[in-house]
Amino acid sequence: MRTANTHRNMARCAATATLACVLGLGLVAPAYADTASELAAARTKLEQIGSQTQQIHEELSAQTQELDQTAGEITQKQQEIAEGQAKLSSYVAGEYKTGGLSLLQVLTGVDDLGDMLNRLFYYGKVSDKQAQTIQDVKDLKQQLTDKQAEQEKNVAATQKKVDELNAQQAEAQSLVSSLDSQLQAELAAEAEANAALQAGINASTAEKATVSNDTAGTTENTNNGGGTTNNGGNTPAPAPAPTPQPSTPAPAPTPSAPSQSVDGGSVVSRAYSKLGCAYSWGGIGPDSFDCSGFVSYCLTGRYCRLGTTGTFMGWTRVSDPQPGDVVVNSYHTGIYIGNGQMIHASDYKTGVIISSVAAGMNNNYIFVRY
Repeated sequence: MRTANTHRNMARCAATATLACVLGLGLVAPAYADTASELAAARTKLEQIGSQTQQIHEELSAQTQELDQTAGEITQKQQEIAEGQAKLSSYVAGEYKTGGLSLLQVLTGVDDLGDMLNRLFYYGKVSDKQAQTIQDVKDLKQQLTDKQAEQEKNVAATQKKVDELNAQQAEAQSLVSSLDSQLQAELAAEAEANAALQAGINASTAEKATVSNDTAGTTENTNNGGGTTNNGGNTPAPAPAPTPQPSTPAPAPTPSAPSQSVDGGSVVSRAYSKLGCAYSWGGIGPDSFDCSGFVSYCLTGRYCRLGTTGTFMGWTRVSDPQPGDVVVNSYHTGIYIGNGQMIHASDYKTGVIISSVAAGMNNNYIFVRY
């Protein structure tokens, strides 16, 4: 019966180990990898749209300034036209239309008919020149008006681009926010799954140890506790007395937490030295970390991984946390630095930061010591 139970236990352990391997393969390509990739692409797109928006705003500003300048020039030319027309009208009316003393003054001192005609022709040319000047100003004003119309068309087209980019920017920002929330949810679910997997592996390991002890007991019973064997009626020869063997000390129990001690001040110093570093899944440094990779570095001073949050939760729990202790729950961990605060690799958005432990107490944080 014991042998049958042993085989069943071994089969159960093998199934558990197989499940752990299958789940472990899932960790190589985590479910949230696609979301993280999409989030990175969305953030890149948002930055590109922001750069384009800045450029188009600068272009719109320059075009608006040019349009204002053209409008000022048109106003000035319009004023010049009005002033020139008033002067010409006054001149013609006073000198040529009314005649009288002004015309006599023009002809005063004329010696012959040829001289008189020359003077009349000269004053006629003066009026013609003024009229031409006014016409030139009118032509320039028309050119400026045409230029203004073209500039207004360009400003309208540029403003349309600005409106389109603003809409694209709002859409891209909404996508980034949505993907960021989705990624955080998937990270939390992944961490919870990892904790469950670790618990299953721990249970499987304990069950294997029980099966091994049962197997050893069965073997001992078979060798030493068997009944009398029929040997054809002959009395079996007495077995020689066993040779005394030196006693073997029982192996020391495996500690639930690492046996080495660390200096809390050194742990905290290492934690402070990595403030501002980036967050990356699976990161163990030197410039980017995930939460357990960061804690592993702070505790050891090496860019390695001591385990996961499930590992840390199995360490010795303390009720009087000191700087250098570990703050941990089933899916996140950090280094306690005193005064109710911890340093931890938070997420992709914030990286390694200082946070209040109390703010996360609803996440069932505990304190353990390495």
